[in-house]
Amino acid sequence: MVRVYNADRKSPKSNSFIMKHLGTSPVAAAERIEGMFAHQKMCSLNSDCSVNTYDSMGHVISRQPLLAHLYEFCSYAKTFDISEYSLKINTPLRLIDLWEDDPIGSAGPKVVDSSKLTSSLQKEVYALFAPFLGVIYPQHILRVFSFQDIENIKRYYADNKLFINEFNKRKERSKAIGEDFNRSQYQEIIWLDFTIKLKNWALKNGFDSFVYANHKEGNGEDTYVTLIPDQVSYSGTSLEFNEGKYLAEMPQLISEMIINMRNKPLHMANHVLWAQKDPMCFWTER
Repeated sequence: MVRVYNADRKSPKSNSFIMKHLGTSPVAAAERIEGMFAHQKMCSLNSDCSVNTYDSMGHVISRQPLLAHLYEFCSYAKTFDISEYSLKINTPLRLIDLWEDDPIGSAGPKVVDSSKLTSSLQKEVYALFAPFLGVIYPQHILRVFSFQDIENIKRYYADNKLFINEFNKRKERSKAIGEDFNRSQYQEIIWLDFTIKLKNWALKNGFDSFVYANHKEGNGEDTYVTLIPDQVSYSGTSLEFNEGKYLAEMPQLISEMIINMRNKPLHMANHVLWAQKDPMCFWTER
């Protein structure tokens, strides 16, 4: 059994996760909540601690005080628990995280850690993703597939609950970030098709899960991806967000972070809403 964590909406816990990413550290779950909030709109933090919001063209459409932005984050974070689960897996297939915030299949054949496979299995992976040899970018897809090809793939999955569920998640994400899903759905269909094909290939070859080192959330700890139902069981332990402690401490922590960054080269800062600190001090056991 492996102890893993998930950012759950405040609702009855489910044990039927499929293609669910579950980290071995609760930090990854907390940083995932921050990431999902940040993806709702494009924002930046100014040197005076005000927060700009941008439209899809990169124009500033509003500016608000830091505290107002933190209240918005609290309202979002309070809708989640960080729940602990026991994961029963035996033969995970190790992946390399090349897919950013897109479906696993978008990473192409190099997503599988080839050092863990025989040469014949490596060839099968490349055949699975043919003709793509690396990361599958949106601009590459329509060079290989026609719109009709993609519509046919979508029809093929019309009764596939996993595909429908994942497709709807991608649609909601697209809506949240102001993307035109009428256009982006074509790449999403292809990415999800390859994701499901990789899942089915893994199961056929004796693997029961995926695992990868998560360097975007947490500190590089392993994250597991379930491939079949009932691989997890809720331990009964959940953490809830401590809004009072967060609002009492975070404005000062972020201000100090900005001061410390003023004399450094301009760069993209990660996990700003946690002031680049350990977020777990703002979560308490229920």
